Amino acid sequence: MFKSIARFGAAFIAAIGLSLPAAATTYSPDYSDLWGGGQPLPTEQGWGLNLIQHGNNLFATMFVYGADNSPRWFSASNLASSNGGVTWTGTLAQTTGPYYGVPWNANATGQVVGNMTITFSDANTGQLSYSVNGVAVNKAISRFTFKGPNIDGRYLGGAVATCNSGPNPDILIYDTLRVTQTGDTGLSMRVDFYNGQGVASVCIYNGTMTPTGRSGKISGTYSCSGGATNVGTFNITNLETSINGFNGTLTASDNFCTSGMTGRFGGLKDTLPK
Repeated sequence: MFKSIARFGAAFIAAIGLSLPAAATTYSPDYSDLWGGGQPLPTEQGWGLNLIQHGNNLFATMFVYGADNSPRWFSASNLASSNGGVTWTGTLAQTTGPYYGVPWNANATGQVVGNMTITFSDANTGQLSYSVNGVAVNKAISRFTFKGPNIDGRYLGGAVATCNSGPNPDILIYDTLRVTQTGDTGLSMRVDFYNGQGVASVCIYNGTMTPTGRSGKISGTYSCSGGATNVGTFNITNLETSINGFNGTLTASDNFCTSGMTGRFGGLKDTLPK
């Protein structure tokens, strides 16, 4: 199945690549999310860390409490990374300003009280270390899932991947993608590959979505008909979703590539009804 698809050429591959929606950052996995204490899921209720990523910079705001149990507001506006997004570090400030119940009539002021470092072990977990006026804190953190996405719909896109073995890696290319989502987690995805005469093959991916914050993964099995019959397993990780489409990192194996494949899976939301 996939070997026959590989013959259709680089021009079509480029067209499919352009149809995939871009992630929020090209520097690293997008860490923008609400994070909490504990792994693999947040278990410490009542405090949190908000991260917004722009390229190789993170803006962090943290809501915690002082020794008197009153709220404290800290921010790190320039957490920078120089190792591909594994470690981020910068100064930590405590901010105060005018009372929120009156018209804004003054600037908020920030005073540097220490430093903050975040070291990510993967896209969904990490280690937070910070200091406030000499008090050091170390916390395991993970993404907080508030509500998972619904990607039900019709897309233009599919998959681009290569087999991890062999002198001539296979290239997987698809065209029309239809996603049916059942409840919060059940997914069935139909991918049609077209040639000049019409649909050349159809692959059905059945899986389960596991949201992790605003990211997540889809895991399951797939089968293809048309040409050589093929079956396999797949995982889509680092899932990015928006009103324009979705995409993620693909790993899979099948009858033709038992050593495994790596690539991308996703699509641009179609304007036509599903």
